Amino acid sequence: MKAEAYVRQERSRRRLLVAAGGTCGLAFLGGGLWWKGHRPHRAHLPLDGQPRSLTLAWPDPEVDPVLIVARESGFFTRYNLDVTIRPMVTGDQAISALAHDDFAAAVAPALSWLPGLHAGVPARLVAGLSAGTFRLLVRKRSGMTRLEHLIGRTVIVPNDDSSDRCFLSVLMRRKGLNPDDVHWRSVPEADLDRVVAAPDMDAIITHDTLGWQLRMDNTATLFELLGSTTGHYAERVNQVLGLSDRFIDTDPQGAAALTLALRDACRWIEKHRKDVASLLAPHLVDMELADVTDMLAHEPAPVHLLGRWLRDQMAQYADELKLIGRLPDTISSDLFAASVCRDVIHI
Repeated sequence: MKAEAYVRQERSRRRLLVAAGGTCGLAFLGGGLWWKGHRPHRAHLPLDGQPRSLTLAWPDPEVDPVLIVARESGFFTRYNLDVTIRPMVTGDQAISALAHDDFAAAVAPALSWLPGLHAGVPARLVAGLSAGTFRLLVRKRSGMTRLEHLIGRTVIVPNDDSSDRCFLSVLMRRKGLNPDDVHWRSVPEADLDRVVAAPDMDAIITHDTLGWQLRMDNTATLFELLGSTTGHYAERVNQVLGLSDRFIDTDPQGAAALTLALRDACRWIEKHRKDVASLLAPHLVDMELADVTDMLAHEPAPVHLLGRWLRDQMAQYADELKLIGRLPDTISSDLFAASVCRDVIHI
């Protein structure tokens, strides 16, 4: 699909969403408007209240507000869940762990989930948890002021997480640019301070909290050219909860309980945004409370989705992944999204 055709298709899809009840970020205000207002005849799956011990694969769990709120504000306990988190460096690692180990669930970016699910990872997406915080930081003296200036330049990716690179690649393809014309360079996070100061580094694509720290620690040399914290991407979910097929099939009430616990945490974040910084700050030893508050103020408003709204956004991501060759052009994005998403809360 050509970039111009994709843009027309995406605009058409967004118009349909608006007609159905507003933009995705507003129409599902905390998960309640669409489910309660438009589908009142669908009942919640009755929960048995039994205690459960679950293991989740989660990238960077020590800095994820949704997980920290769910764990420290009692949302897991409310649903009688004893949750063990297996830390992962990237979303790709979390998805791989779910596919090969005995995990009930994993959290990863949508751009990482969809290729994995197409390749056969035995899981279903059940809830979008938060928006993305991708930031493209550019060396000031490089002279780059537009996306096309990346052609032939060196762009750093701080780890092998494909979502950072995928996000920037999608933006380039939508502009008719070829991401393969960029010199991509993977650099471990521990070496970034040295690499950022090197003369051959032109730009870095990453996400918060690392993206914000690099931005604030290098204000004399770096500026943010673009990212997902503004515009229509700020209304789109990034981190998505996926449950293993085995877990859904063998314990549907447990699947519903975990999904509801994280949904409730997302709702709490939406209503208590100022309190999130206080919960998050103790986990960010290199940042003061004021810095954490400032970072959150420059991130998108909470976006969390279930059901039809989640499927619609996964179809948008599928369209974008086709642009960069991560999904085949031959599949229907809408049908694919419907096949990989599941409503585990309602019956």
